[in-house]
Amino acid sequence: MKTKRLQLMIMATLFLGVNIGGASVAQGATLQHKSTVVTKKPMPKSTVSTINVSKVNSTKKSTFRPLVTKPAPKPVSKVSSKPAAKPAASSATTKAQKTVAPKPVAKTTSTGVKSTASKVVKTSNANSIQANTAVITRNKVGSVVTPATERIEHVPNVRVLLGSRSSDAKVTSTANMVVLNSNNGQVSTISANRGTSVGVQGGKIVVNGKAIDSVVTLKPANSDAPFLFEGKGYRGGLTLRANNGKMMVINSVPLEDYLYGVVPQEVVPSWPAAALEAQAVAARTYALHTMEENKGKLYDVSTSTDHQVYNGVSGETQATTNAVNKTKGMVMLYNQRPINALFHSDGGGYTEDSVNVWGSDVPYLKGVKDFSTGTSTSNWTVTTSRQALESKLNAASKGVGKLKSIQLTPLGKPGQQTSDRGVSGRIKSATFIGTSGKTTVDGDSLRSILGLKSTLFDFYVNHNPVKGTGKAYHNFTGSNDTVYIKGHGWGHGLGMSQWGAAEMAKRATPGDTNYYQTILRHYYSGITLKKMY
Repeated sequence: MKTKRLQLMIMATLFLGVNIGGASVAQGATLQHKSTVVTKKPMPKSTVSTINVSKVNSTKKSTFRPLVTKPAPKPVSKVSSKPAAKPAASSATTKAQKTVAPKPVAKTTSTGVKSTASKVVKTSNANSIQANTAVITRNKVGSVVTPATERIEHVPNVRVLLGSRSSDAKVTSTANMVVLNSNNGQVSTISANRGTSVGVQGGKIVVNGKAIDSVVTLKPANSDAPFLFEGKGYRGGLTLRANNGKMMVINSVPLEDYLYGVVPQEVVPSWPAAALEAQAVAARTYALHTMEENKGKLYDVSTSTDHQVYNGVSGETQATTNAVNKTKGMVMLYNQRPINALFHSDGGGYTEDSVNVWGSDVPYLKGVKDFSTGTSTSNWTVTTSRQALESKLNAASKGVGKLKSIQLTPLGKPGQQTSDRGVSGRIKSATFIGTSGKTTVDGDSLRSILGLKSTLFDFYVNHNPVKGTGKAYHNFTGSNDTVYIKGHGWGHGLGMSQWGAAEMAKRATPGDTNYYQTILRHYYSGITLKKMY
């Protein structure tokens, strides 16, 4: 009996031990492979659905967005100055210093993106219009997220700031006008040819004595009918925004209609068609670029040379309207993005690399030969005195006492860049030495201090360059010194020279209806042209 009990006890112990051990081993295996088990579980339907959606979206074509370019370290003026026919202020791109010059205008904002080297394809004939017009190897400009490979479905609207005022104004149209609130909801309709009073009161826009909303838009029911604001005609619609007690007046207008009022202000309408067409493409490209840059702001562009000169319907001409229509939707791209299409009145024989003007190396803004022959814009001379020069330096807090000399490499042939001059010969910096020390002034500041047309110039102390050998003289005698400043060009010298474009257009081969593209490829290195809509 004892033997049986002993055997039973041993068997029971062994049985329990095996089961406890088996359970331990099984639990351990479960813990070790838990993640494996979980990953093998069927994926929820919702997860599968999300993945499918994401795959579909990844294959959709991207929406076109102009490239945002950061402004250069120094403000830059756009680039427009009308041709010699009428000396006028030149336009400059956003955040650019304006340049007063004959009608042509040049934009001047430069990107702060460094790029790999891009070389212009040159021919052996440096003086030929065809030189440097070949398509240039394209280089990457920073990292671009959404390539502009798709055409825009509809012509985009530009928001043009016409001004800001606290007093009431009058608006009329030959068509009925709808009044919309800030949510684009229709509030009322104004009959055609009825004079309408608009103003601001208590943070709201008031229309015919009735306060409506902080933002109100008046839009002709007939899109082809312009409206009059204070007697001046504009296309599109009029948006009024209450802002700090004043009324911001913004013309929201289709891009092509906007160009009708821009191009004739930036060129001489009697220029050859190719020059007008080149300007139309440059103005369109610049507008798209600036619209993206300012999309988070209350407006895109102003009507001055801070951006592009815009004069509404009253500024339109048939020749420039034809140029806009001929190039409709055509845009200059670099790395598949609309470029910052800067332009200026006159290159003075050679344009400049952007890095030598504002310190930012923009691959499509490189110095090239300029073909301008405009006398008042291509060559100019200013006569002053040592005392006047000292006075201007003092006013700019750059005074050095009585001037003794100027340290500056004499202006030579273009293409020979030095430490203080760019590839075109434009001054990067000049050092003034006087009885109380010395000071170095950068070219852009010097141009502003002296009120000159460009930075492409040299000093001739007591030697008239018109009568002499042309050799620069930088030393003062200390008595009644006469200072001659001989210069070339008008504007910052970046991008397209408007007078140069006009000269190229004159030499175009008869029958070449797309010669404007040759002009653009010459002045903007490595760009491509694409019809976006």
